[in-house]
Amino acid sequence: MNNNFTYHMPTKIVFGNYAFKKINKFVNGRRTLLITSKGFVGRGIVDETKSLTGSIVAVISEVKSHPEFQDLKIMYNKIKEMDFEVILAIGGGSVLDVAKFLSVYNSKKEYQFVEDITKGNIPKKDYNLIPIISVPTTAGTGSEITPWASIWDLGEKKKYSLHLPDLFSEIALYDPTLTLSVPIDITIQTGLDTLSHALESIWNKNANCITLGFATKSAKLILNNLVLVANNLDNLNYRYNIMKGCMYAGLAFSNTQTAIAHAISYYITINKGVDHGIACSFTLPMLIDNVVGNYDFIDTALFEIFGELSSQYLRNIFKELNMSIEFEDYNVSKEEIEEIKLVLQNNQRATNSLISLDLLT
Repeated sequence: MNNNFTYHMPTKIVFGNYAFKKINKFVNGRRTLLITSKGFVGRGIVDETKSLTGSIVAVISEVKSHPEFQDLKIMYNKIKEMDFEVILAIGGGSVLDVAKFLSVYNSKKEYQFVEDITKGNIPKKDYNLIPIISVPTTAGTGSEITPWASIWDLGEKKKYSLHLPDLFSEIALYDPTLTLSVPIDITIQTGLDTLSHALESIWNKNANCITLGFATKSAKLILNNLVLVANNLDNLNYRYNIMKGCMYAGLAFSNTQTAIAHAISYYITINKGVDHGIACSFTLPMLIDNVVGNYDFIDTALFEIFGELSSQYLRNIFKELNMSIEFEDYNVSKEEIEEIKLVLQNNQRATNSLISLDLLT
């Protein structure tokens, strides 16, 4: 654990049931571009937002899951001539990530400039940012309080990360009531994504006493509420606790990044079509068993979370959620595991990890 460290969180957090009703206060009269997905248009979120604030000047609602460059180019060129001062992003992780990408611009507002920064083709300089108000509608992404966005190129079978030091939302507004309509599969997947964020920030070279505190709180909330909410989707108290767990996890991994479980997941999502929340969490029991006993600070955190230094408690949770922890059940062969190990040798997320890739056999 880092005893000498810095911790940075410039995002203002607004948390509470029905907090979204106060959105006009945070827009504060600024001309606003609303970004969401078609699903939320169908649920009336655009109309509701317009009823709460008169500042919406344009709407982008074409955001799909796993945003790709080809889709972002269309949206970017569509908004470049629009006159707005702030972006209001309402949706899951894909919507929030798209909002971050669209917030970046240079003096000529060139799409290619942002793609090149994302792909690392040019230095991260000479850019400007439009302020973002992020309203997550799932409890899992953490994108609302992190400085990066996931962009996918399924043609290249590669996931990119747009990471700028100041790519934080101006405001992260958490309203648990917005998650009440999330179906059981997405509720479980996003909850497990949050759990992975929390645990990955613990066995992490960048961990410090602040991130460990947030990660521990997050993991306990998820473990104590995820099965309960899966069996009672209308329970606002469980939804509230899960969303608070998401917030705490974001406060942790925003300053550590994720680690080996997420690094493994990108290959499995791209090549096997496994949903991100499952792909980044089914390896967690294996990782726990491999890290226990190696670092005192990790053991302390894991014991506080699980009440034991083993993965058995988590294995029981996964069993209740009908979730496999075996590579073969996700159509990943032993040969592909070796391929994953090769791919991850120079992966940033994998190198954050205090767990060796050698555990993959």
